[in-house]
Amino acid sequence: MISAEKALQIILDNTCILESKTVPILDSLDMVLADDIVAGEDYPPFDKAVIEGFAARSSDIAASDRGSPTTLILDGDIKVGEQWDQVVKPGHAIKIAAGALLPEGADTVVPVDFAVRESAKKVLIYKSEKPGEHIDIKGDDIENGSMVFSRGRVITAPDIGLMAAIGVNRVVCHRKPRVAFFASGNELISPDSPLRAGKVRAGASYTLQIQLSRYGAEPVNLGILEMNPDQIKQCIEKAPVCDMMIVTSGSSGADFDYLKTILQKYGLDLKFWRVAIRPGKPFVFGAFNSMPVFGFSDNIAASMVILEQFVRPSLMKMQGRCEVRRTEVVARLERDIKGGNGMTHFIGAEVRVTDDGFVAIPQNHRSGLSVKAFYVANGFIVLPPEVLGVSAGENVRVQIIADPTSLN
Repeated sequence: MISAEKALQIILDNTCILESKTVPILDSLDMVLADDIVAGEDYPPFDKAVIEGFAARSSDIAASDRGSPTTLILDGDIKVGEQWDQVVKPGHAIKIAAGALLPEGADTVVPVDFAVRESAKKVLIYKSEKPGEHIDIKGDDIENGSMVFSRGRVITAPDIGLMAAIGVNRVVCHRKPRVAFFASGNELISPDSPLRAGKVRAGASYTLQIQLSRYGAEPVNLGILEMNPDQIKQCIEKAPVCDMMIVTSGSSGADFDYLKTILQKYGLDLKFWRVAIRPGKPFVFGAFNSMPVFGFSDNIAASMVILEQFVRPSLMKMQGRCEVRRTEVVARLERDIKGGNGMTHFIGAEVRVTDDGFVAIPQNHRSGLSVKAFYVANGFIVLPPEVLGVSAGENVRVQIIADPTSLN
């Protein structure tokens, strides 16, 4: 039996970063850039007014104030999307809309609150303005030829908007991993099947599919199988078109051992099969050629621990992410918890944000295997093997797996 840290290192050592592909920017959300993005144009693409006002020469209105306004000749209006073909002459001004292109010759914009139109052709300016005031300068945000985003960046919604604004409509990203999975166990039935004596519905398969999607993968559901070597072999033969395979077994220890034997029989290069964690200790990891293979219990609590602690980091690395682990915080514990037995304990907890910081409310984990505890859990309290327990009021390390909620 190996430690959680050792198991994760073995998994990451046997996980390869996937090749890149070019995708439309609207399909790139949460994908990881495989190439740098360099600007092919300036942003803003031209000098523009940021407020509605009057475009003028700052030297013409240097002495303007409320007691001594400057009269300028008004040559016309510029609306958004229009271009003014003439140079603004000394002593002249142009009414300009917010976002409109600044006409040549003007170097400032006077807000409408400090100007009064005396007639159709004259405007009184009651305030001086410095050069560049109320103007977005061409290339001030992004200069043509400059680095916009570096490879390794996880693309966000604002990133996509910015790329569109500078004319980037396709990007090179590491592709999403395809993950084949199936559940196996003589007692397992599909969630839509009538419940019969001795049978349990394979609810963890649904959790698994949703979690894989949330991790950025493309799930490939191969179904629910009995502990039949021929059926399992057929699924294994379908898996090489994918980048990862996950197999869950029923709750029986005998089922797990049998599954491990079948996987090895059909070529699994076994790396380890037990990890010092609770829940989730029975846990197979190996490879078919270079494809990572995970095998663990169908129990929802155990599978959630393995998904978060081991499967997710592997998928993050496949997608080219630099940071593969969840964010951790220090939180004040609300109830006593127990650990020990030489194992790392992962205890589902509801994490809340208060005025004094984070608070962790451990759920009723009943030996770490309660499914109900995961209804409200948005974090894992992590107890190292040497920690026998923690009392309420003390601080604990907590992984955040969903948004913390507010006490309000």
